[in-house]
Amino acid sequence: MSLCSRFLEDARRDLRKADREMKRQMRLMDLHSRYLCTYIHPHCLCSVHLHPHCLCELHPYPHSLCDWNCRPSCLTVWERRAIKAKLEAERELASERRRINRMLSSCHDHKLLALMDVKGFDPEDVTVKVKDGKVKLLAEHEEEYRTLRGKEYNYKNITKEINLPPGVDEDEVMYTVGPNSIVKIETPRRCYPCLLSL
Repeated sequence: MSLCSRFLEDARRDLRKADREMKRQMRLMDLHSRYLCTYIHPHCLCSVHLHPHCLCELHPYPHSLCDWNCRPSCLTVWERRAIKAKLEAERELASERRRINRMLSSCHDHKLLALMDVKGFDPEDVTVKVKDGKVKLLAEHEEEYRTLRGKEYNYKNITKEINLPPGVDEDEVMYTVGPNSIVKIETPRRCYPCLLSL
């Protein structure tokens, strides 16, 4: 009986030793695969790729050929999330750039004083006041909800302000709210080139 228990104990010890060795080998393989990705693909394989010096581990561009084989084994969950957040931020920034460029391209009229973005507000929520050489835009919106507890209100507002250029009379200032939630503030006479206020 003692011989059987001794063989069983030896087998358990050998299994634990083999398990530790396998875990160590897996860690080494993971480490070497990261270095291997860097050595095999020091440059992006895609000849039409705009970013020719991408490393697989850090590569945030999803259409590179080195992404397909190396990315799952090279990147951790946190790195993937960081890359995804960076791509989303780049898309958002590009969208804002396009929006600003559209605003600037419509700004060639020298009668235009400013373009102000009031996205999320209805035209009737927007008021413009001209006083003391300044144009002040105020947009306020209130929503009322009925719930089991009674009425709930949701308020949002923004305030934007610009200085009038010299020579512009306060009484001549006009404003219009366009369909894309852009308030156009202008004067009937020609003045200085537009002052962009976001």
